[in-house]
Amino acid sequence: VSATGVLVDVGLKVEGFIPIAEFRGAAKQPVVGDSFPALIKRVAGPEGHPLVSFKEARDRSHMTHVIQARDTGHALEGTVVRSVKGGLIVDVGMEAFLPASQVDRRPVKDLQAWVGQKIQVQVIEMDAGKGNVVVSRRKILDKAAAQKRDETLKNLQVGGVHKGTVTSLTGFGAFVDIGGVEGLLRITDVSWGWVGKLSDALKVGQEIDVKVLKFDPATGKIGLGRKQLLPKPWDSIDTKCPVGSIQKGKVSSIADFGAFVEIEPGIEGLIHQSEFSWKDRGVKPKDVLKVGDETYVYILSINKADEKMALSLKRAGENPWVEAAQQYRPGTKVKGVVTNTLPVGAFVRLPSGIEGMIRLADLSWTKTPQHPKEFLSVGQEVEAVVLEVNPTTEKMNLGLKQMTEDPFAAFAANAVVEAKVVRLADHGAYLELAPDIEGYVHVSEIPSEERLKHPSEVLTVGETVTALVIKNDRKKRRIDLSISKHEKREERRLLKQYRATPGGVSLGDVTDWGAAENP
Repeated sequence: VSATGVLVDVGLKVEGFIPIAEFRGAAKQPVVGDSFPALIKRVAGPEGHPLVSFKEARDRSHMTHVIQARDTGHALEGTVVRSVKGGLIVDVGMEAFLPASQVDRRPVKDLQAWVGQKIQVQVIEMDAGKGNVVVSRRKILDKAAAQKRDETLKNLQVGGVHKGTVTSLTGFGAFVDIGGVEGLLRITDVSWGWVGKLSDALKVGQEIDVKVLKFDPATGKIGLGRKQLLPKPWDSIDTKCPVGSIQKGKVSSIADFGAFVEIEPGIEGLIHQSEFSWKDRGVKPKDVLKVGDETYVYILSINKADEKMALSLKRAGENPWVEAAQQYRPGTKVKGVVTNTLPVGAFVRLPSGIEGMIRLADLSWTKTPQHPKEFLSVGQEVEAVVLEVNPTTEKMNLGLKQMTEDPFAAFAANAVVEAKVVRLADHGAYLELAPDIEGYVHVSEIPSEERLKHPSEVLTVGETVTALVIKNDRKKRRIDLSISKHEKREERRLLKQYRATPGGVSLGDVTDWGAAENP
């Protein structure tokens, strides 16, 4: 035995020569003393040695067996001896070519991995004269799969449970072989929980149990489900995640209005934008959380019927409103910065971060603004009085006007006032009691010898009169006055004083009448 070939005794005067390449892939390499069939191809070969073939002798001895397998369609068992361009060489008693497309029912990426394996093949082409044989493993697999498919479809029913093998993964689901027939397992039916990448949940070749959800005999389409064989997590939500508890979760997605957090596989809730921060309004969820973040959340509410859960990020920590209720008692004076103005009022941020609201009605004692911007502007520092802090509703009411006394308090009922007529109406007159404070005197409360048709018969704009406060409704900001009642009360006072004066004093002396004529 040499590096180039083998010298053999074939009964001639000269030893025969067999190229060493003919033994490539053989189960046993030749050694001195071995005996085996050989075919003499030429008596005069290289260097005077007859050219002898081990391979062709072996092929001829198995040719009948291979031809019979071709004619009957029976399978042959062979061993893959090597890979070549475009396929494999299989030893079935003689070397046969197995094209790559015929190795398996699905494309084979690594042909070298098949070398050394024993496989069943079927002869699909043969040239007996040249000794060329082409075989297929796929035809045997296809035939077996067809038989299995027919049996599976015959017994397939919606609701049935089968053991299957994942054959491929796509963006929308996985194809699963459940016995010679493939069904589609959509990504939404893989798990009760959120599945981002299907490859994180399933692998090609993995065996799984699936349930038949749909089956159309006309088209052969089969819909499968895996999560339907698992316990539904929302059935035990009350015990796993009770309302009021704090749970750890993972952010699954983020929207403008909030973030979705998976508490457990299949159990997901929403943190609304308003539940992100105690102190900051208008928080952008994407600035606080990212997909994949783990965070603690507070369970606000659960709707089992709709499989919805409301979560809170801010309530999983300390509630600053409880502390604010202790720190900012009603009547406390505070300083803050105006952060926003709306038609209903202005928001003021205090140094603690809490925001309070000054409503329109609490801006001024005497004026009725249409918008807070008439008094305040964003960024302005103001001082106000705490009216109320409600930790439950997370609201604080502040008052700007309460920084000073209510000027209406100076005009209590029965008080006598000096007032200037500022305008006349059909049924009365408006009198200015103080800057931005007016009182109203009805025409019936204006003294006259005859019934007045209009207050202008007695009063003129700009005239100063003395009147009596008969009613002060501070809630409605209305003061009713009477000139007549003041004069009548004054008359009674003078008469009382006259009667109490001893000896000879006249009514004129008491009232100072005639003082101008008798200085």
